[in-house]
Amino acid sequence: MRQRKRAQWPLSVYQYWVRLPYPSWAQLPAAVQQETESMRTLWNQLVETFERRQTASRVVLAQFPSPRDDPSTAQQARLLLRGIRQSFLAEARGLTAQCPTTWANREFILNQFLVATDRFFKRQGGPPQRKNGVPREVHFHHRFTSGGLPVERIFGSSQRLHLDPISADALDPAFSQRQRKRLARTSGSFQVKDFTLSFVTILHRPLPPGAYLKTAALIGKQVMFGGYHQHREGGHSLPARWQWALHLTLEIPPQEIPAQRQERPVAALDLSFHLWHERQLRIGVLTDSTGREEALFLPEKILAAWRHKRALQSAADHLLEETKQQLRHLQCPARYSPAIRRLFSHLGKTRAPGLWRLLQLLEETGAGGDAVDTLRHWADRSTKLLREARGLERSYRGHRDWFYHNVALQLCHRYQQLVVTATDLQTITVKRQKPETTTRAQEIATYRQLTSPARFLQCLRQAASKTDTEITRDNLVQP
Repeated sequence: MRQRKRAQWPLSVYQYWVRLPYPSWAQLPAAVQQETESMRTLWNQLVETFERRQTASRVVLAQFPSPRDDPSTAQQARLLLRGIRQSFLAEARGLTAQCPTTWANREFILNQFLVATDRFFKRQGGPPQRKNGVPREVHFHHRFTSGGLPVERIFGSSQRLHLDPISADALDPAFSQRQRKRLARTSGSFQVKDFTLSFVTILHRPLPPGAYLKTAALIGKQVMFGGYHQHREGGHSLPARWQWALHLTLEIPPQEIPAQRQERPVAALDLSFHLWHERQLRIGVLTDSTGREEALFLPEKILAAWRHKRALQSAADHLLEETKQQLRHLQCPARYSPAIRRLFSHLGKTRAPGLWRLLQLLEETGAGGDAVDTLRHWADRSTKLLREARGLERSYRGHRDWFYHNVALQLCHRYQQLVVTATDLQTITVKRQKPETTTRAQEIATYRQLTSPARFLQCLRQAASKTDTEITRDNLVQP
């Protein structure tokens, strides 16, 4: 890996939401779709290369079933496996060099693929899989070599990434938050191969002066599936919703640290999650060297939103079963195609995708009747329930991450050292007088997904890097 010119400068990623004039994948320009398909083709070719490597490795291991018993056999097996690995890496780099995508995009695909294989060999994930069907996530990258691009040039004549400058009043605290947000709104462009994508964004976080831009990435994710809207004339399908973001990786000039630093106390943080009185979810207990003890609770609004989202999901599941029961009592006419009759005959095992497929087939054939009306009613209500649930999930996750970020920053400003301990994070108990049943214990265990201890630890590490706080993990169970 090439040595950084400013290795002592910290790296930071600045993320901004982006609004494109293309709300769905199908409406993206053909040149952008072609670039994405070329990147996915490269990924699938790398997956095929990896599968051939695994096959060759299994053949070698079959020839030497017990290499530990014979040192010479073990050495021969290692040499053969090393040759297979080197051949695999050479073929992967050759495929990457032949890919028609831009240099930064194909290097991104190769790096992501190698990370996936490393995780597989470390038993931290499964093998890389092929990517087929309609894309649900796209990444476009630009890498700036020769030390990076000065951030001031982003607002100038940069072709690959350009932002219109904002008013200096957008950072003036004398203005209200709404006024600063309006003043920070700007437009820009991001080049994808030979096509320029225009977007609108808000620079809510000013770029640090004197920094250098190392990598710019435009990332799009499908946050909601397609749905259905019913009206008097019948109804129509709703496209999937996408969310876009601009990620800027910057080298920031290091801040000067005062020679005389005030000593701060040390503390221990026990990540033990408990539900109190069905309303408050404790995420940990803090004890410091001054004798102070404090319990950290998740805001009640986050817990309420999480429960409401689960209620909406339960309502959608109940609606699905109710719709399937109604369809069972309807007769399937003989004029329907075999695919439609097959779906009708397997309603007991059918889930939501199967009902969407059944509705699509019935509408393509122009069929009417009670079955179509029932499916349209289900599709309309299910879309509303699931989209509201997905919106709630994005909202409470954002609120939780904001809360974790602020709590972690406050703790790191307050203490010189934090010793983080954890009990078994798989076990979450309820502080009540009566013992809980097994079903109740399983329900409480789902709160761990809401609390996300891994996310809280990540916020602690990020805050510690800014405040020069030492984070020590003591017998921490990995989440």
